[in-house]
Parts: sequence; structure tokens; C-alpha cells
Amino acid sequence: MSHQEKRRQGMKKRFSILVIGFFLINCATGPSISKVSEKVIVQTKSIEKQEAKEDALSEQLNILNQSISILRKEVASLRYRLDRLQTRPPITAFKLPQEVFLCEERFPLEDRNVWENLDREFLLALSNEVQVLLWMKRARRYFPWVEKRLKETGLPEDLKYVTITESSLRPEAVSTSGAAGIWQFIPSTGEKYGMRKSRSVDERFDFFKATEGALSYLKSLYEEFGSWTLSMAAYNAGENRIRREIELQKTRSYFYLDLPLETERYVYKIAVAKILLSDPGRYGYRLEEKEFYDPLLLERVQIELVQPLPIIEIAKATGVFYKEIKELNPHYIEEAIPPGIHFLNLPSGTSEKFWSFFLNWKKGIEGK
Repeated sequence: MSHQEKRRQGMKKRFSILVIGFFLINCATGPSISKVSEKVIVQTKSIEKQEAKEDALSEQLNILNQSISILRKEVASLRYRLDRLQTRPPITAFKLPQEVFLCEERFPLEDRNVWENLDREFLLALSNEVQVLLWMKRARRYFPWVEKRLKETGLPEDLKYVTITESSLRPEAVSTSGAAGIWQFIPSTGEKYGMRKSRSVDERFDFFKATEGALSYLKSLYEEFGSWTLSMAAYNAGENRIRREIELQKTRSYFYLDLPLETERYVYKIAVAKILLSDPGRYGYRLEEKEFYDPLLLERVQIELVQPLPIIEIAKATGVFYKEIKELNPHYIEEAIPPGIHFLNLPSGTSEKFWSFFLNWKKGIEGK
């Protein structure tokens, strides 16, 4: 029962008592008391009318409070939607920085041709908003490990942007020329830098091995050419091509060498990736923290096999789906890991289960 209903019932009860009381008094004392009784009844009815008005006003106030509550929720929802609404200014609103450095090497933007080359790649990247957003999301997954290894090996941090131009940080990327993985190694160069390729294994798709190979390759290129821009050009076109062009054209400046168009654009694209990813908000790209892709969280173990190890058995032992093991290990092409010494990537927190399974599995194999 509501407060108002209780009050009404209380008023009715009091009114009934008053009426009975005055009726009894009237019977005992005569007409004068009867007049007083009538006045009391009139006043009581007046009070009842007043309280009825107050009840009506109270009801209206409750309805108004409910409407205000609903309105507040709608305003909060609208504010959230407005905050989420990200309208980027037109591309022409964004300008290149006045100075650009890559691996501490300055781009000579006072040369109009150099500025135009960089401006073209800048505008092309700006026009592909989805691609830049994917760069941002994937960078959160892969850059921490690359940055760690660059720091440990004493190489410039800017080299991480090579992965953007090579593969857009897509671990499954394969080019028309047969280059593969995030660092886009061709088979011969991959094998030179420790990445095996066979029918069942292609370690160019192993992000960790490919990163080690890429950093070693870039370091050797820098030791030869003494310039990071030339080293990156050689990473794209091959060191033999860059050697020939330097000898023919008598210049060691990347910016003034006549090179294949892809290579001429290559270093500019890397510089643009750095410009945009170093400060994406400046160019209209914004993501909430929850929208970034998760960093790589895994456990990497080394195993030695005398016979193939089915990947489905690893999945069962670690309590995860077969698909998850395959996606963590794209370098294993077939359904089993072949004999030999291999690195295996496991979901975080599952290595203990794996070793328990693996040691028993290995004992069973050796006992046969």
C-alpha cells in the first residue's frame, strides 16, 4: 500500500470518528452543538479537498521525477555517442612536419623533389584510414618485442617501421615475388639468416626467428653502406642492386639515386609510417585502449623430435583449441611438427602442461 493510500484511509477513519462523536454530542446537548458539528464537518471536508490537491501534486511530482530520470539517461547516452563520434578533418588539414628524421638521418625536404615524394606517400596513407587504424592496432601486438630486440642489439628503434611497409604487420603476408612473413623474406635470404623452409616448415612465418634474421640482415647492410636509408633500400632491392647503382651513378645518397620505383618509394613509406604512428592523434586517428589488439603473450619452448609430433596432441595436452596452436605457430605448415629441433609457441600459462605431456610422449616413443 502506498503512502498516499495509507494517508487517505487514515483521514477517512478520523472523519468517521469525528462524525460519530459529534452525533453523540448532538444527541446529548442539542442544536448548538449540532451547528458546531456542521462547521467541523465543513472544515474537515475542506482539509480533505486540500490533501486531495496535495496528493495530485505529489503524483505529478513523481511523474516529473521519473521523466527527469529518463531524460538524464538519454542525455548520458547522447553524450557517450557524441564522444565516440570521430569526425576527421579533410586530408588537406594535415601537413607534413617541417623536419623528418629516420634512424637519425635527416630528409632534405628543402629539395622540392624530396618533399613531393614524401608528400605523395603521406597523402596516400592519410587517405586509407582503415589501413592506418590496423597499423595502430597491430603495432600494439608486435612492436614491443621488436623494440626490445632493437634496444638489446643497439640498433635504431625506427627500424621497427620497416615491418609496416613490408607487410602492414600481417604475419601471413606473402608477396607476388614469394617473400613471406612480417619481415617479407624471400626463401634464399631467409635461409641465409637462419630460417628453414621445407614442405612442412617455413620459418619465415615465425615472427621471432624472422625478427632475429631481419635485424641481423639490416645490421650487415649498415656495416656495408654506412647509411640506414641506403640499408633499407638494399633490404628492398637487394644489396647487389644498390652496389651497382652506387658505382654507376657515383652517389651514396638514397635520395639522389635513380632506383626501381618500388625502392624509390620504399624509404619514404617507412618515414610516413613513423610520422603517423608516432603521433596518430595529430592526424585524426584515435582508438580507445580496449580497441587495440592484445600484445603477444605466449611461452616459447624448444623441443627435439625423432618423429613427427601431431599438433592436435599438443592442443589436447594444453587444453586449448587446435586452431590456437596453429595460429601461434604459422611456420608449421602441416598437421604435425617434423623431426628435428624446433621452437614451439604455446599459450601463456600452458608450458607446464605441455612438458608433462611431452616427456611422457617422448618416453613412449623411445620405448617402442
